[in-house]
Amino acid sequence: MAERERKGTPPFGGVFVARNQVLDAAGVARAVKRMAHEVVERNSGLTDVIIIGLQTGGVPFAEAMAQALLSIENVEVPVGKLDVALYRDDINLRPVLPEAVTEVPFDLRKKVVVLVDDVLFTGRTIRAALDAIIDHGRPRAIQLAVMVDRGHRELPIRPDFVGKNLPTRRDEAVNATLDDLLNQTDRFAEVQQRAIRKVPALRGKTVVMAFFEDSTRTRSSFDLAARRLSADVVTFRAGSSSVNKGESLRDTVETISAMGIDGIVVRHSSPGVARQLTNWTDASIINAGDGQHQHPTQALLDCYTIRQKRGDLLGKRIAIVGDINHSRVARSNVAAFTKLGAEVVLVAPPTLLPASLDGWPVKVEPDLDSIIGDIDIVYLLRIQTERMKEAMLPSDREYRSRWGLTLERARRLSPEALIMHPGPMNRGVEIDPEVADDSRSVILDQVANGLPVRMAVLFRVLGAGQFEEQDNGAQTSGGRR
Repeated sequence: MAERERKGTPPFGGVFVARNQVLDAAGVARAVKRMAHEVVERNSGLTDVIIIGLQTGGVPFAEAMAQALLSIENVEVPVGKLDVALYRDDINLRPVLPEAVTEVPFDLRKKVVVLVDDVLFTGRTIRAALDAIIDHGRPRAIQLAVMVDRGHRELPIRPDFVGKNLPTRRDEAVNATLDDLLNQTDRFAEVQQRAIRKVPALRGKTVVMAFFEDSTRTRSSFDLAARRLSADVVTFRAGSSSVNKGESLRDTVETISAMGIDGIVVRHSSPGVARQLTNWTDASIINAGDGQHQHPTQALLDCYTIRQKRGDLLGKRIAIVGDINHSRVARSNVAAFTKLGAEVVLVAPPTLLPASLDGWPVKVEPDLDSIIGDIDIVYLLRIQTERMKEAMLPSDREYRSRWGLTLERARRLSPEALIMHPGPMNRGVEIDPEVADDSRSVILDQVANGLPVRMAVLFRVLGAGQFEEQDNGAQTSGGRR
């Protein structure tokens, strides 16, 4: 969870800038477990206890509390979800999330409801939740659990269970940023199961797909994500544009921006291009990969896929194997995986490791055989010969023999292990064809999850963030990214 400070730049109040990390993944887990013990002490035996998480931030904490109660008391406590948007007294100032759902499939009469939210601020969200709960039945008691109480109450509401008391200024914000975005992805994944897989969340917005490098998965999923959010999409093709006539990147971006666009999804071979573009346009910028630097949405979809298949990343041991030095995916995944509590091990030939790993929260192993039986996830990377200026391996055959996930090595993996790859794959080099099609392979799941993840990113940047002043400050505002 991060404490953030608002930068007062237009429009709509500017952007939020991370200032401090309040709780890391391990700290959140400890806080949830402590609150679960307090719930047990207050409600002996957990008889008639029901947990309800508030959409969207409270839902993952509600589910985590239910798991903690199961481990403490060996009692499965029912968990529900509650969307309070239509009960708020400021509904005219905030967007209603079209995919947020209420799931309270049980009778609340004579029950003890533990209401769970991520951040308690003014108390208006909780007031709305109390009204919403009563519409589903009159419980015997309602208790409130929050991960962070930041003060500044406007209503006489106090939590029963608190993960962390955090005094803040009113112009600061607190947010579980990465988890919050993954939870929002759940709602867009549900949209993909509908007969009509389209929502009007970005109607009237214009998004430009500016890809200066080749791409299949990322460009297609961003394009489809924007269209399924009802945005207008413009596809910019560098090979058939004025770039071939000598036009600079800055002139290209300023020309496109002058047409009144809202967002640019950019991929470029030069590190830092996405950030540089924010100096040349007021449109929101989404990084779809910049050289060897970062690939943020790939990391998000990988985290989402792991969470979907194995619950969460806390305590998982993940081996990233292959061309680390040239991989933007590796850099983004190391940051995301470790932030969510995983242990990351890099496995690669010395020539394919960065010159320095100072500041990388990782361990390094020389070959795959030394850890193959002791990892939860093996994440394979292809050899990026197009970024190499000289030969760094004797041959593909030698690479496969020491670092490839062969059929024999796959047999030594745990039956519960996951096999991942960002694509495109070089079958027979970093992964054997039979292993790519193994039942533990989630490579196609990664591709499928790219769509709802990128819908969530586009919605966060171009949709919800532009108009709301949330009770918990959880969304970003409009303007340059």
